[in-house]
Amino acid sequence: MKKIYLLSLIALFFFACNEGTSTDESVKYPFESGIVKYENDVMGMKTTLTLYIKDYGDVECSVSEVELMGKKMTMKSLIKDGYLYSLSIDQKSGTKMKIDQEFSTYSFDTDMFEEKIDSLGGKKLGTEEILGKTCQIYSMMQEGAEQKMWIWKNMLMKMSAEQNGMVMGMEVKSIEETNNFPDGIFDIPVDYNITDEPEMDMDIDEFGDENAAG
Repeated sequence: MKKIYLLSLIALFFFACNEGTSTDESVKYPFESGIVKYENDVMGMKTTLTLYIKDYGDVECSVSEVELMGKKMTMKSLIKDGYLYSLSIDQKSGTKMKIDQEFSTYSFDTDMFEEKIDSLGGKKLGTEEILGKTCQIYSMMQEGAEQKMWIWKNMLMKMSAEQNGMVMGMEVKSIEETNNFPDGIFDIPVDYNITDEPEMDMDIDEFGDENAAG
């Protein structure tokens, strides 16, 4: 239960940062197209996430593979034509939500991001190289969880969180600049049952106020 809470906290913070930021759509990511592979580590349980970027992030897709209670599941998140699609490959179902055109999953408007970090009492911790990329490190506390993020230019390279001895980590393991993608990776399967979700209006300042009140 605590593990789920920690994951939810990080996910809410991360989504709120992106939802509230505005980025020049031509430079959401530092390169035009490519494939980025992340590794997640939650309490020693490792999972993988592959991010496919096209047209500097105008179109992007992430595919994650997780194992829960002995069962492997594949989830796909697709940003395309102003919508965020969250798809379960195994169940052939998903949701569709309207988003701002500037929204991106793993990139930030760094100026606005820093303002929001400052408003929540966060700070810079210097720089560190990951895969030869110089990353700025940010740190903040939320609900007793220490969170750190490593940002290269405007792209998330690494993230960690610790609460009551529980540790979660996420880090880029490879970056390949290419336009050679798997067939159909940016397509929406026609045989999936997709339901509409209301547009989410979430601001990181409101999120911080709610946490402070709780």
